[in-house]
Amino acid sequence: MKDYYALLGVDRGATKEEIKKNYRKLAIRYHPDKSSDPEAAAKFIIITEAYDVLSNKKARTQYDLFVWEKLKRKKHATEDDYNVVVPPRESTRTRRNKAQKKRGIEFQQTRGATNRFYLILKECLIIISRYAAHVFGLTLALVILQEVIGKLSEGFSNGIFAGVLVSLVILGILYSIFYLLRLIYTELKKDLEAFSVFYKFSQLKAASYVMPIFSIFLFLYVILLFRYF
Repeated sequence: MKDYYALLGVDRGATKEEIKKNYRKLAIRYHPDKSSDPEAAAKFIIITEAYDVLSNKKARTQYDLFVWEKLKRKKHATEDDYNVVVPPRESTRTRRNKAQKKRGIEFQQTRGATNRFYLILKECLIIISRYAAHVFGLTLALVILQEVIGKLSEGFSNGIFAGVLVSLVILGILYSIFYLLRLIYTELKKDLEAFSVFYKFSQLKAASYVMPIFSIFLFLYVILLFRYF
C-alpha cells in the first residue's frame, strides 16, 4: 500500500490546505508539459491518486484506518491470525485516470491521422458524458428557481414569514446552482489536465479539443429545451 502522505511530502496530521499546497507544487513539477523526466506521467498519476484520497475526508479516514489496521495486524501477527483487512476503495478519479491511461497508451501506439482523430473524439465524448447529470441538474434548478421567483411577491403578500421562507428557498437554489457550476469547473479542469498528461499534449490543446464539442452539445441541448418546453 502506497504511503500517500510521504508521496505528497506531508505528515499525517497535515491540514487540507497543506495537502493541497504540496500537491500543486508536485503537480507542476511532474506535469509532462513542464518536466523532462520520462517517468513524469507515472509520478503525476500517483500524486494525483494520493491527493484524491487525502483531500476527501471520508476517503482519508478509510485510508488511515486501513493503514492502522495493517500495522496492527503486522505487529500482532500469529499463525492463527486470519483477520482480513479490506483496503479502501479507489476514488472515482483514480479509476478514471487508470482507464484514461490505457486509452492514452492506445493513442500513442496508433498510427494514421484518421485513427488518432477518432480516438481523440472518443476521449472527448467520454469526458463530456461525465457532465450530463450536472447539466441536467442545473436545468432542473433553473426551472425551479424561475417558478419560485414567480411566487416571491405572492409570498410576501401572504405575510412576512411566507415571504422570508420563499426567499430562503431561492437562496438555497442559488447555492445549489453555484455548487454545481463550481463542481463542473473543478472536475473539468482535472479532466483536461489528465487528458493532456496521458495523451501527451498541452492542456491548451486538450481544451481546444474538448471545449468546442462540449459547447456544441450544450447548444443543441438548449435548442431541444426551447423546442419541447
